[in-house]
Amino acid sequence: MASPVDIVRCFYAALGRGDVPAVVSLLDPQVEWTEAERFPYYNGTWHGPQAVVDNLLVPVAGDWDGFSVEPHEFITQGDRVVSLGTYSGRSKNTGRPFTAAFAHVWTVRGDKLARFNMHTDTAKVLEAFGIETARPADQAVA
Repeated sequence: MASPVDIVRCFYAALGRGDVPAVVSLLDPQVEWTEAERFPYYNGTWHGPQAVVDNLLVPVAGDWDGFSVEPHEFITQGDRVVSLGTYSGRSKNTGRPFTAAFAHVWTVRGDKLARFNMHTDTAKVLEAFGIETARPADQAVA
C-alpha cells in the first residue's frame, strides 16, 4: 500500500494532468472537502467525490485560464499530510492573474483521501476574480 504522502502526491499529479477520473479515484466515497471560507467556491463542507467535481473542478475549469496547484513541501504525521504550495491562474472574467500560497491539510484512510481542508489568502483570489476586498484599517486610503 502507498504511504499517505504518496497518495497526496498522486492527487496533485492527476490534477496537474487534468485527469479528473484519476482525481476522483483517489477520493474516499465519503470524502469531506472544505474550501477556505470566502474562497469563490466555498459553501460549507462537501461530501463525496461528485460534490468535489460539481462544486470545484467544473467551476474552476470554467472560471480560470492556467489555474495551477503546485505543492512545494509535504509534512506528514501518521495518516495526516500537510502540503504547502502555490495557486496561480488568470481569471477568464477579468483577465487578472494571481498567485497565492496555500496550506492543504489531508487525512488519508487506506489508499483514499478522506478529508481535505484548504487554507489560503482568499483576498488575492477574489481580487483576480473581480471582487474587491476591504482593506485593513491601517491600509485604508484617506
